[in-house]
Amino acid sequence: MNVLNQFYVFVYLDHESRHSSHHGEDDTQNASEETPLLHRFPRGDERINLFTLLVVGMMVVVLMSGLSIGVYLLIIEDNSENVLPPVQIPPLFVPRGEWDAMSPHFSEPVPVFKAKAVVIDQTDTGLCSDLEFCIELMKDLEENIDENKTLPYNFMISSDGHIYEYLGWELPSPLYRELPSLVIAFIGNFAEENPSDKQIQSAGNIITASVSNEYLDRNFTLITKSDKITEAASIQKILMNKVNFAMERRRLYMSKRYFFRS
Repeated sequence: MNVLNQFYVFVYLDHESRHSSHHGEDDTQNASEETPLLHRFPRGDERINLFTLLVVGMMVVVLMSGLSIGVYLLIIEDNSENVLPPVQIPPLFVPRGEWDAMSPHFSEPVPVFKAKAVVIDQTDTGLCSDLEFCIELMKDLEENIDENKTLPYNFMISSDGHIYEYLGWELPSPLYRELPSLVIAFIGNFAEENPSDKQIQSAGNIITASVSNEYLDRNFTLITKSDKITEAASIQKILMNKVNFAMERRRLYMSKRYFFRS
């Protein structure tokens, strides 16, 4: 029995040694100097990392672009606060060249003067609300005003609200040489009755357009001829409420009010 047991032990050990030597030879054959000591991660992880970097990079670019656009818009908005939006000429505006053959024609552009004040006056004539009749009335007034046949008004406003250009924005009124001003005359005589609502509305429109287009100083002075126009204070208040409302919407300055007797 002992001999048999020894034989089995010998066979078992011999089998184990053969099996171990067989695996050792395989491992030796598979291993080389280029075999890494540590296993690498799969290439799929490298692709995921690259994709993540691309996404993060794009987000950074978008964020920086948005920031740049925001800063640019803030700068534009800040600069635009000091720029007045242009106001179109009132639709009832009648240029002098369309009604007066004596309208001056300049070979070169005439520089526009910057008015400091607005004077509200009247023509001391009858009323008119018809285009043809108003033109006839103004031509007759022009013929009889003086030897120069030049009216001292920048604009005249009829009862129906039409604004007739005369000296316009190119020439200051000769009535107030010491104070560059726009003289706006209501067509008619208002010693006993007030100008029409349309006249006052059109006066407010032309004043607002003058300020917006930089023909009139923002901090202008409004002068009402109280010796001619009845209820001048009331008219001035109504007029300035309209003008100041339009001015506040455009971030313009409030005007000053004065009365005087000529």
